[in-house]
This record gives sequence, C-alpha cells and structure tokens, in this order.
Amino acid sequence: MRAEELSLRATVPPAQVPGYKLDRLLGQGAFGQVWVGTNLNTGRTVAVKFYLHRAGVNWSLLTREVKNLVSMAGNRLIVQVLEVGWDAEPPYYVMEYLENGSLDDLIRKRGALPISQAISLFTDIARGLNHSHGKGVLHCDLKPANVLLDPELQPRLADFGQSRLSNEQTPSLGTLFYMAPEQADLNAVPDARWDVYALGAILYCMLVGSPPYRTPDTVTTLDTAGSLPERLKRYRDTIHKSPFPRLHHRVQGMDRMLVGIIDRCLAKKPEDRFENVQQVLESIERRQIARLNLPMMMLGIVGPVLLLLVMGLFFWRGVAVAERESANELKEMVLQNNLFAARLGARTLEKEIETLFRLIEEEAKQPQLEKLFSETIHAAGSDLLESLIEDGVTDTERLPLLELQKRQELEKYLLSRFNRIQANSGSKRKTAEFDSLFLTDRWGTMIAAAFSGETSATRIGYNFAYRSYFNGQSQDSDESISARKFQGTQSSHISVPFRSTSTNRWKIAVSTPISIAIPTETEKEEPSKTITGVLVLTINLGDFDLLPDESSDGMSGSRRKSDRLAVMVDGHAGTGFQKETREGTILQHPAFSQFAEEYANAPNIKYQIDDGMLSRLKGDGTYQYIDPVSIDDAGQEYAGQWIAAMAKVEISRKTVDSIERKEPANLWVLVQARADTVTSPVASMGEKMMREGFIALLTLLAMVCSLWMFVVWVMRLPDSFRAVIQSRNGGGTELTGAANEVTLDADR
Repeated sequence: MRAEELSLRATVPPAQVPGYKLDRLLGQGAFGQVWVGTNLNTGRTVAVKFYLHRAGVNWSLLTREVKNLVSMAGNRLIVQVLEVGWDAEPPYYVMEYLENGSLDDLIRKRGALPISQAISLFTDIARGLNHSHGKGVLHCDLKPANVLLDPELQPRLADFGQSRLSNEQTPSLGTLFYMAPEQADLNAVPDARWDVYALGAILYCMLVGSPPYRTPDTVTTLDTAGSLPERLKRYRDTIHKSPFPRLHHRVQGMDRMLVGIIDRCLAKKPEDRFENVQQVLESIERRQIARLNLPMMMLGIVGPVLLLLVMGLFFWRGVAVAERESANELKEMVLQNNLFAARLGARTLEKEIETLFRLIEEEAKQPQLEKLFSETIHAAGSDLLESLIEDGVTDTERLPLLELQKRQELEKYLLSRFNRIQANSGSKRKTAEFDSLFLTDRWGTMIAAAFSGETSATRIGYNFAYRSYFNGQSQDSDESISARKFQGTQSSHISVPFRSTSTNRWKIAVSTPISIAIPTETEKEEPSKTITGVLVLTINLGDFDLLPDESSDGMSGSRRKSDRLAVMVDGHAGTGFQKETREGTILQHPAFSQFAEEYANAPNIKYQIDDGMLSRLKGDGTYQYIDPVSIDDAGQEYAGQWIAAMAKVEISRKTVDSIERKEPANLWVLVQARADTVTSPVASMGEKMMREGFIALLTLLAMVCSLWMFVVWVMRLPDSFRAVIQSRNGGGTELTGAANEVTLDADR
C-alpha cells in the first residue's frame, strides 16, 4: 500500500504553480521533487523544484540553495532562477530547464572527451565557479552530475544545495572522488580550495572517463564502512596512501602545462593547490597564450636554427668550393712548375749528352789512340779478328788477342784516358758516372777496354755488333744474328738503354766511329787502306743531375726525394727483338740508388708507365700520376698520387749540310711532386675555416638560446608583477558574502 501510494503521488504534482503547467516528474530526493513544466504565457519549458514538508527538516538550510542561486542571477554559466514561491505550500522555485542533461550523462554516453572539448567545458565551468566565488558562494559539491548542458552543450552550474558562504564555518560534504580529502571531515571549515580540487577531478574525469582514485577496490572499501565518520576516514586515507593519479599523462595530445594544472588542482595537500579558481583560470589562459604563441615561438626557434643551418651549408659549400678551386690552382701551378722543371732537366740532360759527344769525339781523334789502335789491328791480323766473330768461339781462341803486346799497350792508354775523364768529371758538382771506355774493331769485337771496378779481360774478344751503340740502330738486335750483317755507326750515336749485368741498373753508351787511313810507301799517292772501329763510352743512368737547382736550397735530401723528384723515362717506341715494349720504362729513379742492393738482386724487375698515363704525360701532364716504383714494398715511400709533367730530350747535331738540327734522343725527363703536399696547406686552411665557422655557428646558436631564455623569463614577469602589485594594494578577488543571510536548506 505504501509503494502504491508513493506511485500515485508521483503522478500528481505536490501543488499547482500559478502560470505554469506541470507535465511530468523529472526526479525526486529525500527533501523534494523536481517537475518539468511549461510557462503558460511564453511556452517556455521550465523545471520546478518543490520542498516537501517532512519531519525533522531544517527549512532555513533548504532555502540556502535558492538564496544563493538568486544572488548569482544573470550569469549564463549558472542555472537561472525564474521565480520563487516562498509562501506557497509546499515552497518551490522555478528555474530554466536544460534538456541535454548533465556533463555526467555526456561522459557516460561518449566516454573520455577530446582535450579541446574538455578544456572548453572546463574553462566555462571555472568561469562560472569563479563568478560564484566572487559572490561569496562556495559550491562545495561540484561534480559532472551538477553541471548541466544547454542546447549548445555549454555548461551551467547547478545544485547549490551544499553551498556555503565564504565566511561560514559550517562543514559541507561533497561527493566521493570529487571531494577534497580535507573536506571529508565533519569538522572541516569551507575552503575555496575544495572547489579547486573538484575542478581538477572534473577535468581528469572528462579526459580519462572516470574520477581520480576511483577503482573497484576503493569503492568496496568505502561501501563497507559502518558509519559516516568511518566512511569519510577511509576516503581520506585512500587518497593520502594511494599513488598520485597518472592516467591523464597518457592521454593523446596531452601537454606539460595541462598536466601541471591538473596535478596542482588534485594536490593532496591544500597548500599545494591553486589558492582560488582565479589562479586556475590564469593558468588556463597562460596555457592558451603559450599554445597561441607556440607557432611563433617555434618559428623564433626553428627560424634562427634553419638560418644558421643554411648559413652553415652555404659556408661549408663556399669553403669547399674555395678549397677545391685553390687546390686546383695550386695543382695547375705545380704542374706548370713541374713542366718547366722537366724542360729544364731535359735541357740539362741534352747538354750532358752533347758534352759526352764532344768528349768521345775528341778522344777518337787523339793521335796516340789512332796509332795504338792501328798497330793493334795490324798485329792481330785479319784472320784472327774474323775468326772471333764466328759462333762458338772459346776462351782459348780469344787468348791470342788478349796476349798481344800492342793490345795491352792500347788498353793501358785507354785506362789512362778513362781515369783522366773520371778525374775531370769528379771536379764538377755532380755529373754522370762513367762506367767504361772501350774500342771495337770493324766487326764489333771488343779489342781493348777500361772498366770502372772490374777487369777488362772478361769482355775482350767478345762481339757486340748487335748492340745499338755499335750499329747505330734504334734498338738492340738479336745476339744470334751474325756480326757480318751489321755495320759500325757512321756518326756519333747514343745507344738504347741497357742493363748492367753486375748492378742491374740501366746504362747508356755514346759512341763514335774511328777511321784511320794507312798511307802507302809513296806519300804522294792516295791512302790505299782504312782501319775502322767504334770508340764507346758507357755511363750509369741514375747519376745524371736532372734537377740541379734544388740541391743548394738548404733542404734535406730525404725530403726532396719524398716530395719532388725527377726521373728519366725511355722514349724508344716499338719493340726490340725480345718483343717487349720499351717506351715508358723508368731508367733513372731515386729509389734505384736508395735501394741499390734490393734492385741488384732482382734482375727481371722493370718499372714501366702504362700507355694511357704515358699519353697524358706527353700531353699536358696529370694530377693523378701513380709512380710504378710504388708497386714494390721497397718503393712504398713513393706511393700515392703525384702531379707529374714530362719533357722530351732532343740533341742538337750538325747534319751533312752543316746545318744544326734537333734530333730526338728518345729519352724523357719526368718531374713529379706529391699531390697531397701541394693540397695539404689548402686542406689545412679549409679545416681551420670550417672549425672557426663551426665555433661561430655554435656561438650564434648559444646567443639565440640565451635570448630565448631571456624572452621566456620576460614572458613570465607580468604574473609576478601582478602578484606583487596585488599584494601591495590589497587587491585580488575578494570572496564576500553576508554572514547573517538566512536561507532555506532545500532538499536535494
């Protein structure tokens, strides 16, 4: 019967409100009912809240809600009171009806809200609450269910049934998980920071979907409390002992400033929270300004950094281009210097060879030589000399020639002349080292010889008609060819380079013909017989001073060898009887003297420039010459790239018409300089410039960072100045309210 009575009563309004038609029951609580009605004059839908008389109800407290709502009338962020029936039975008040329900309904329907929507709702709630505090009213029960949403989903604060004036000392309990821990005390004094905590809890709930500290275990712990004080104590202990909520940190799009606002609102100690809602709004405003300024700040940060990067890029490119161009200019200059030095070395070698030609020609015209040579040939006889050119001649068959008294006298004479030539050359700064001086007969057989450091007996009687120094050809011929097919040279001649059998080093020979007329008994008659032969002077290659101007500049020889050097290259084109290409063969190189013992033990080794490189060297030279000597372990000192140029050696000779013409000597002088020693100063300069530029960029970056630190510090100054000014002037938001205002404590 009791349930039936209540059901019947719920379908009938407690009373009729003049000017309104009550349509349906919206909800009811311990102290009253809320009905949805319609204004008969305007047709506006309203909500009417009745305070039903019950035993033990304190009506003065129930009127508080209406009184506080009336005091805040006119603010769009707080539910508006349209009419109050204080003298009606039961008392009631009419307020605007918001059909979109509460924020709690929205969260239950959609779950966690996007950050932008949550911040918008939170800001409006905070503004409405700040207005309430400005009127001296503390809400004390702020939660999503007490925030209604208008047709544009704008929040309206409602249900001020637990509100207190700022100067009241009466405790007020809020809703669990939205209530500050110190508020959960029956002796607590109302504090604006209670509402600050509730604000943070609402924002946390909008972002996460549930209020802070709410877990199934926590709810069970609170529901099992035996009394209200025990329930409140468990609530306080739960908050103080639980870890600080962190779920909002993981929300997508969360920023540090918003995390700081939420964390400060939810601080467990009230002294750690914002002091009032105004500070919360200022923090939100600072965040908004920071977000609005973020693009400009990013531009202010990224812009200078990009500018520095672009400047650094162009600086690096400029240094690289300048370094490359400077290196190329230096390389070209060194190449031209090498070409000049090569030409100078070629001219020097030409003079050396011309001097040798004059020397050998003068020796060939010595009367004593002609006398001794003709006597030796006459004493030997044509039969002996012709027998020595046949194949298979034995040492026994050569012995008669060796034992000839006249030949021995000729050999002594050659030795004296050879020693004199060596003595005269030794007085000069550095000239070619002579190896031997010898004579051959008309068939190419060695008759007498003077050698440097070895006995002549090992060569006397052997035939060398196949050698180019005898026959005047451009290549040595096959030794097996009969000497009868060769004819001695008709003019002074420089031979094809050939190897020394003892030192394995290259040698050349200058030769000149000898022609001695033997007169008849009657002096008036023409000479009837001529004795011919060839006088040969051999020289060790490697002893020519190809860069004579560099030994007197005070620099060490080892450095000269490693940084810049000159070599002699064979220029004889084609192939000899051994079918090997001679052109490009290295004949004289500093390494040959430096590692003489190693090269003497390697008779088959030959260093040759490849055809492609040789072609470039004959042209304008190259920056990328690789020394063939560097392929051996002993020649690693000469590894790496070189800048090289080459010049041809040509000899001035008078022809039969007595006109002096240049004739090729089939020799080249190559001068090479290390590429890295040329470009290393430029590279070092580039590195220094890059280092200085990098330091400059770092300095500029440090200045930009310092300026931005100053800007950030200055941007924070207004808040500090405002706080100082407010403290000096006694300003700030003053929460006022009348202590003697008596209101009804309406049921909820």
